Amino acid sequence: MKRKALGVLLSIMMLGTCVITGCGEGGSEAPASGSQAADTAESTETAAGTVQAGSEATLEYGGNDISEHKELVMYVIGDEPVAADEVEEALNAKLEDKLNCTVDINYIALSDYTQKYSLLLASGENIDIIYTSTWAFYNEEATKGAFAEITDELLQKYMPQTAAGEDSMAFEQAKINGKCYMIPKNSPYVNNAMPVLIRGDLREKYGIDKIDSVEKLEEYFTAVAENEEGIYPYAAAGDAVEMSMNLFQSRNNLVPMSCGSGKYFGYFYQGKDPAAEDVVWQYGTDEYLEYCKLMKSWADKGFWSKNAVSNTTSPLDAFQNGTSAALFWNLDTCESAKNVVDSEHPEWKAELVNVTPGVVHVKGVYTGDGFAIPAVSENQERALMVLDVLKFDKECYDICRYGIEGSTFNATSDTTYTLGDEQANYAVGNAPVSWGLKNDVLERIQGEAGTTQSEIRQELMGDAISEVTSGFIFDDSSVKSELAAMNEVCSQYVPLLELGLVDDVEGTLAELNSKCETAGAEKLKEEFISQFTAYLEGLEK
Repeated sequence: MKRKALGVLLSIMMLGTCVITGCGEGGSEAPASGSQAADTAESTETAAGTVQAGSEATLEYGGNDISEHKELVMYVIGDEPVAADEVEEALNAKLEDKLNCTVDINYIALSDYTQKYSLLLASGENIDIIYTSTWAFYNEEATKGAFAEITDELLQKYMPQTAAGEDSMAFEQAKINGKCYMIPKNSPYVNNAMPVLIRGDLREKYGIDKIDSVEKLEEYFTAVAENEEGIYPYAAAGDAVEMSMNLFQSRNNLVPMSCGSGKYFGYFYQGKDPAAEDVVWQYGTDEYLEYCKLMKSWADKGFWSKNAVSNTTSPLDAFQNGTSAALFWNLDTCESAKNVVDSEHPEWKAELVNVTPGVVHVKGVYTGDGFAIPAVSENQERALMVLDVLKFDKECYDICRYGIEGSTFNATSDTTYTLGDEQANYAVGNAPVSWGLKNDVLERIQGEAGTTQSEIRQELMGDAISEVTSGFIFDDSSVKSELAAMNEVCSQYVPLLELGLVDDVEGTLAELNSKCETAGAEKLKEEFISQFTAYLEGLEK
């Protein structure tokens, strides 16, 4: 597969751009949703066609001339699957027919994206579509002008299916200073819906019953740590954020609130929408202190390496290669990892477990995954059309999400699938190219026709509720320097605290909070509360 060079010197190359702009200075309103899913999906079949223009045939999509063939460049974050070339070839066969174009899909490895993502955008290379997210530099790059603005007019003109079929809240959440620079997925993130993937053979080996609590998980970890050679109970790496999302956030019914890239504010769900006074500074709560103490006790028992912060092998890879007995991640990733392990090591009896039953699952942001159109793109209109088709055309969606039918997956009905013989060559149901495309109206459920979701998936997703904070987006323009300073402090202290790799938990946490105060935590909190109060007042009008 071709790969684009990351370093194109800006000083010697000026790329022509076809800048996406809107009508008016204040941005646009998000598109109204309201079409039925079936109508949306069906419209794909007739969106691209041939109309007569004089004596020549002109291809069109949604009334837009697409007779000029385009070759687009797309970047996604995630490790490149074995079947990447085969999937790209199958996808391009569809795009040639539907949009008279192809896409060259490039992968930025998860281990490299923090170093390479911003450099890639700054290089000047012509990129037409790029993955972005609240955790992958969306705010930072959008405010630097790296992404083109996505207006309502552009959505209506070039992404008619998305304009009609996507929840309008998704675009509201993607706005920065009133303007949108992302096409989010059409599937909200669900807070506190975090499973754990474990080795069922090891659970049985040590006579441990069903794991359905943190205490039972600790029992399992203890057995592995005391008896297994070459396997950590959990091969933690870096900041171990997935584990804290489960054992701190989910376990305590904590709903995080948008504030840049930091875990600064949230509220403990008590069965009702929060008031401004319910907002807490997460690092100052008793619950966070108790979590850090638990992690200290687990680290002292050898549940992970003393060098976990500098470990470069992801927990996902460690579980799949047999050096970790558990995996903390989101549901899609855990299910995908289970598929791989079931294929390659069925004797491990991989199990999804829910260690926080009874917690409240709250629908959160759509902007946890999405795509942006870089400002340097020379094919911005066609890029929008491509995303429209990839998100709402079932043929293209299936290829991106599940791979090659009859190879990596088998369709058992319009809404279900089973794994194919070659499923290990593609992250079926969670492929990196599909993260930003996820669309609940086209998702398939793994299983034979007529079966329901897995028990764990139903436990974690079936009761998800909507609440008021999902629409609140913090404007950090007046506190950028304070946030930058606090991010620097937290990057130094938080991974060590959350992996228990400190001698004195209370002393280290106090030092973290003291340095955050010096960095401007009080100013940040005042601004945050002020904006949230205004947001709540606006909802009452």
